[in-house]
Amino acid sequence: MKAMISLDGLLALIHKFSLSASNKRWLGEKLLEEARAEEAEDAHVSASKFYGVWKEEDYPDWSADDMAREIKSNRKFNRDLAAF
Repeated sequence: MKAMISLDGLLALIHKFSLSASNKRWLGEKLLEEARAEEAEDAHVSASKFYGVWKEEDYPDWSADDMAREIKSNRKFNRDLAAF
């Protein structure tokens, strides 16, 4: 059975435990550590993740140079950073 709980409800539940300031700080730090780790995983995408995504039969008329041009023309990461 899945249960839905709001963040406000979760916070209210935590307040019912009457945690000390140091316990609240510990809990907050643990949540932040997990969030940072999840964000870091999402931010880093290895090229090996895409291994085997394209098959030669998917693009029979494309040469390796054509594929490289297509990939380079659709990269947005470097162009987005140039705006900063």
